[in-house]
Amino acid sequence: MSAAGNGCLSRSATRVVAKEANGFHLLRIDGYAQTKTVLPGQKLSSHPFSVGGHTWRVDYYPNGRDASADHNAISVYLQLASNHPQPLQARYKFSLLDDRGNPAYELPAEKGSFVGAPVVNHYANRNTRAVGTLNNGGREEEQGPGCGHEEFIKKEDLERREHLVRDDSIVLRCDVGVTQIVNSVLAQDDLLNNAWGDEEDAYDQYDAAPGMYPPPPRMYGGRGRHQRRHRADDNEYINWCLAQRNH
Repeated sequence: MSAAGNGCLSRSATRVVAKEANGFHLLRIDGYAQTKTVLPGQKLSSHPFSVGGHTWRVDYYPNGRDASADHNAISVYLQLASNHPQPLQARYKFSLLDDRGNPAYELPAEKGSFVGAPVVNHYANRNTRAVGTLNNGGREEEQGPGCGHEEFIKKEDLERREHLVRDDSIVLRCDVGVTQIVNSVLAQDDLLNNAWGDEEDAYDQYDAAPGMYPPPPRMYGGRGRHQRRHRADDNEYINWCLAQRNH
């Protein structure tokens, strides 16, 4: 393989980090009894929230998601509300909280494949609590309703549990877990060519961008500022990049 124009191979390195990201969102429904008058297939949606670098929303269907049936159960769904070029796998879990904030009813956590759909904000003012509007799906759900439970809990079962319905209010918790991918430049050698080999302190003045960690130059000859800087050889460059795995 031929070297670059200055006689040296061009070198670069990228770091890709996969890490687990978890979060939860609370959706409080005040006026639970009134929501039972909502038509089947209509939903109440949460504000968009972020977990793992993606935007999500919770959809609550007081009388089920199936608009063609008179459902006696509540449906809950998690929707990926940001554009994503490929299906995204995530873990989700829905639970209802008691008056102490503890899960008093829950279904097991599940994994699902989510396809992004543009979010439509049905809230005119984020600081106003009572401006949400009903939504029966619409254009933003052309890619699907997300993942969740068609029969999360039957309404009669919910209403029998007084610790879940307090002052005509219920609190739904949705836990989300997703693998977050972080991509950054580990070392971009060609940006440092002017610094390496410079007898002055150009290397010291080099301001690396976030995520960019230049290998230190070797020093030889003289002492202090009279030392000359030498471009790290390929083995030093590779070993430096390998050493960054724990940083």
